[in-house]
Amino acid sequence: MRSAHRTGAMPHCRPQARHLHGIGLTAAVLMAVTLATLASADSSDGLFPTADQVGGQVFPTGIKQGDAFPTDFKIYDDTGQATDLAQVIKDKRTLVTFFISAAPVSISELKKIQDTAKAARDTQVIFVNADTVGVALIGGQSKAISETARTVRVIRQEEKLEHAMFVAPNDALSPTGLSNRLGLRGLPTSYLVDKNGKVERVFVGPQAWKQGDL
Repeated sequence: MRSAHRTGAMPHCRPQARHLHGIGLTAAVLMAVTLATLASADSSDGLFPTADQVGGQVFPTGIKQGDAFPTDFKIYDDTGQATDLAQVIKDKRTLVTFFISAAPVSISELKKIQDTAKAARDTQVIFVNADTVGVALIGGQSKAISETARTVRVIRQEEKLEHAMFVAPNDALSPTGLSNRLGLRGLPTSYLVDKNGKVERVFVGPQAWKQGDL
């Protein structure tokens, strides 16, 4: 199962009971158990965090314009090696784009960003895959990073991407996971960070990129 993300499809909505004609109580119970089992793929208890756990809001405010961009979460390069994000963006105006490898619209946005960035020579661009749970099923959790890094390499080659690509483990069901910490409401989400580490602009979802955006 892919980790849930705050996309337009509203994957973070809790499963709700529905009246299904032709399905008996036993089948409904089995369905509920199955959903709970799938949800636990990337969280210890399989439950979505409550509003109280994420600051009293269903969607946390997260990182916004003027905030310092956090760099203390784990990221890995496209070979699976741990990387210090603070060093990657230090003293460099940077567009940090979080995407999900499972969504074609998220992937296609990377090429659009790359084309737009050609006119912004003072800005580096990095792409961060914020989805590892699905590939964790291939060989178990210990393979999550290496398999995701391999997926990132394939995407980079197929899309002819020139910018650095990374992997950021994201437990979307955790109150302290990357989705809730950054307040991701859709993927891709891009943060334009200035040389001092402050967020200049936030771009949520696909954009009609134009000259001057970066």
